[in-house]
Amino acid sequence: MNRIEFMTELASLLQDIPAEERRDAMQYYNDYFDDAGEDQEQQVIDELESPQKVAEKIKADMTGEEVEQQAGEQQAGEQQAGGQTFFSGSGRTWKIILIVVIGLCALPVILPAVLGILGAALGVVLAVFGFFLGLVLAAASILIAGIALIIAGIWCIVPELAIGLALIGSGLIVSVLGVLALVGSIKLCAVVFPAIWKGVVWICRKPFERKAVNRS
Repeated sequence: MNRIEFMTELASLLQDIPAEERRDAMQYYNDYFDDAGEDQEQQVIDELESPQKVAEKIKADMTGEEVEQQAGEQQAGEQQAGGQTFFSGSGRTWKIILIVVIGLCALPVILPAVLGILGAALGVVLAVFGFFLGLVLAAASILIAGIALIIAGIWCIVPELAIGLALIGSGLIVSVLGVLALVGSIKLCAVVFPAIWKGVVWICRKPFERKAVNRS
């Protein structure tokens, strides 16, 4: 076997490896023969033994390099993933800690303000309730006063007819006014109180509705 037959057979045995690797291998052994010279050609062939052994050696070296490269890439990927997990986990932890610290620092300022706003709102609601309740009590007082005048007029009608009739007439007028005022104030309360209650419920539910919209 001469050099040309050796290299031809070696090329055919390396057809199943990538073209770039095959080209580099062929160039390497061509240079090997060139460096040895024509007079040492047979010695080089004897040293290499056969094209089959050279091809097996080339493929074994390629397999070992691929395994090492894959292992290195896998190890690098695991280290990178571990680093990303560590830093991402640490970032989330520090964010939570920062939010808690800010909340604790702002609590002495925010809590009194929130309590003050709630107290003011409750005071306004109670004042409105008190006002309309006062109207009802005032109308009821007028009605009671009218009934009292009628009773007093009936009591005085025997000894003093004119005074008794005057008291009864005044009592009737006052009673009618009291009844009108009482009915009107009750109807007004029936309209105002549910509206106030709906407003309070709407204000209390508004923050939770915003949170639900943001989550969705």
